Parts: sequence; C-alpha cells; structure tokens
Amino acid sequence: MASERVFVLDQVPQRHPNVTKDDAATAWNHCLACTPAFDKDPDRYIAIGIDGKGRYVELVVIRKPGGLWLVIHAQTPPEQDIKRRLGFGRGN
Repeated sequence: MASERVFVLDQVPQRHPNVTKDDAATAWNHCLACTPAFDKDPDRYIAIGIDGKGRYVELVVIRKPGGLWLVIHAQTPPEQDIKRRLGFGRGN
C-alpha cells in the first residue's frame, strides 16, 4: 500500500482530535488487517493499522481510481466490534 497515494479528509481530525491526518495515513500504510466494509460497496474497507505513535487505529477507507485511497474515518482505540470483525483478540 505504501506505493499508492493516501488522502485523509479534513473531517478525520475534526471528529477525532487525537488522530492527525498523518496518523491516519501512517496507520493505513501500516495496515494489519483489512476487509470490505459492506457487501454493497466493494470499494469501501474497514481496517486496523498502527500509526507512528504505535497506536492501533481503526480506519474506514475508500478505494478511488488511479491508486488513491481516501481515508474518511480514523479513531483510536478501535471499537470492539471492528476488532472482532478483523480477527483481533482481547489482548490487542
């Protein structure tokens, strides 16, 4: 994923001030687990990655044409239901 472009919406740090745009982009580039978010939209993904501060970050990302990934949501820590869906145990 590192060779592809990542754009983070301004709303991400506005909604979650403890996650900067750089944190979100770094977490996507260091994605640990990812799956399509909905059966109806195969270009929307949920993921968990690690930011530059070593934190687990929950992400919602949309694949766009030309190798662009658009981060529309990022928060830390990830919600328990997202962790379960992505196969993370209680210790993560």
